[in-house]
Amino acid sequence: MSVPLPPQPFIRRYLPEDKYSILMLEAEAFNEHNPYEYINFYEVFHDGFFVCMLGNDVVGFIVGYALSESEGHIFSLAVSKYHRNQGIAEYLIDHICTYFLLKGLQKASLEVRVSNKPAINLYTKLGFSTAWIESQYYSDGEDGYVMMVNLNSYFFKKEQNQIFGQNEDKKGINGFRNFS
Repeated sequence: MSVPLPPQPFIRRYLPEDKYSILMLEAEAFNEHNPYEYINFYEVFHDGFFVCMLGNDVVGFIVGYALSESEGHIFSLAVSKYHRNQGIAEYLIDHICTYFLLKGLQKASLEVRVSNKPAINLYTKLGFSTAWIESQYYSDGEDGYVMMVNLNSYFFKKEQNQIFGQNEDKKGINGFRNFS
């Protein structure tokens, strides 16, 4: 008798039936805004609204859109607290960056709280760098870093890490390595 393998995460577009799960993730991850207002905004950008599924559960999401002819903007990213540090955020970022590249965009940007060290470390590891600081960007007055990455550099770095086996012992989702 064989033991069934655990479900593998996969990413798909947001569907209306995901709304309750997204609201729950929003409330868990962000306390400075009303999740109902944000879900309505996300749905406007349906084309760039993706969820990460694990079995039948939504365990994360990412929302991005073309900010200009050359730049994609990651507006929101959240992963369930029960599924953090498992490579899901990186998997979602890979997906949205691929989406941007396929749309002909050349770079990606995002904002992050200056106090959110785990997110800053992840973005930096993936090749994002701080472009500038937005003073009092968040509703509670905290500053935000605007971080950017050139998409060709992003994927070149990922490919080099895979070829040269950085952190060979840490295989992640679908063969992506976790670089923590």
